[in-house]
Amino acid sequence: MFGLFQGKKRQAAVKHLTAATEDALSNMFADMTGNDTLLARLGVGRQHAFDAVYADDEVAACTEDLRAAMLAKPWRLYGDGLSEEDKARLWKMLRKYMDALAETVIDARLNGYSVARYVYAQGDDGIRIANVSSKRGELERFVPYRDGSLMYRGTAGEEVCDTNVMYLFMTHRATSTNPAGEMAAARLYAPVALRSKGFVFAAQFITRYAQPYMVAKINAGTDEEHRGFMRRFIDFLGGGAVSIEREDDVKMLQNTADGQAFKRLENLANARIQKTLLGKVKTSDLETGSRAAQETEENNRAERIGAYLALLSRAAQHFIDALVMVNNAYGKPINAPKGVWFEFEDEIKVDKTRAERDKMYMDTGQLVLTKTYYRDILGFEPEHFELRDPKTSSEKPAPAKFSLRLSDGLAHNAPDTAEQAIARPKMDAVLGLLESCKDYAEFEAKLSELDLGKGDNLLIQRLVSDGLSAWADGAGDGRD
Repeated sequence: MFGLFQGKKRQAAVKHLTAATEDALSNMFADMTGNDTLLARLGVGRQHAFDAVYADDEVAACTEDLRAAMLAKPWRLYGDGLSEEDKARLWKMLRKYMDALAETVIDARLNGYSVARYVYAQGDDGIRIANVSSKRGELERFVPYRDGSLMYRGTAGEEVCDTNVMYLFMTHRATSTNPAGEMAAARLYAPVALRSKGFVFAAQFITRYAQPYMVAKINAGTDEEHRGFMRRFIDFLGGGAVSIEREDDVKMLQNTADGQAFKRLENLANARIQKTLLGKVKTSDLETGSRAAQETEENNRAERIGAYLALLSRAAQHFIDALVMVNNAYGKPINAPKGVWFEFEDEIKVDKTRAERDKMYMDTGQLVLTKTYYRDILGFEPEHFELRDPKTSSEKPAPAKFSLRLSDGLAHNAPDTAEQAIARPKMDAVLGLLESCKDYAEFEAKLSELDLGKGDNLLIQRLVSDGLSAWADGAGDGRD
């Protein structure tokens, strides 16, 4: 029982420790008015914070998810007057360096701004971009200004960077007071440092306390006896057995703490990183998870990367504009009077409610869907489907009309039996009422007022006749 109480106290202490750490992180971020103030309080520079955050494995896992999601998004190029040859030429080059542009977008999100340089080469089909060189390792040499320009501070002094055709310059939430943009690495540096230090302390904890201690109590009269026992005891720890006197005692002392506090601190740091980059905490890092939470995470995947896709769209458009300008000036011209445009294609998802509504109207037989519906609403390509003529698509009539024709055929081809003679007036009345109504509500209202008593006299006569016949047959059998 005492051990149970101690376990509860230890668990409560771990929760208080992690709660205090989380409050300290929140208060530190709440007091900051900008990235520079936060970095100054942490005592690190922008480049150091960016490098430390980029090297973290949890940040790498999150950025890999973002990169894969961005590259999986379908996109297209279009332009008025753009030939298919020029379109294919631009598409192949952009497709080749789409991953490099995605890396530049991630750098802009982490560092506040990112820079990449286009390396051009002459080809058979005009001037092409041979490489997109990322400047991730020397971003501190590039200085953004309030007017949107970019300066490079090298050994020869400052020089203005051509951000139209030479450099791809991306910023994230840049303002006049902060032209370098909002740096996510400044907010990620504290949880990343907590993760790295947590691993160090966890390793020290394992080294010191994970292995149990062996304590022996003996009645040694001399130092020689004590040293002799210690030699035998050390051999025992290496594996084997040891003999002791009746009065001696050997005990194993083991720390009951399992290091759960380090796991909680790591989860706390992971949650901070994931919320900053992905917008939510992964289900695997939650203390409690469910299938509903996993489905919600998957459904919101596209919305979580909306900001990254917007930056990637800007980068791809800059890539295309630079190619068009350079080729029109020095290479093979690209004929696009109104420009070449890049855009991500919106995935068409079928609305289940709308589909059920459309089916209800189509079942009436008065509605026929057009090619535009299948193209815009369902997302089918025009060359992938054909529409049949509704008059020849089916030889079967509507259910109500089919019933009428069937009953008409019975009336002309075969005499009515007694059962048919009784049921026919009622069927005719119901079907006639059905044809006269415009919708189901009107049919239901008129059906409740319909008099189906016609033909009941014939039913009564049939029952009386059958009853008399049965009685006569029974009476005759009794006389025999």
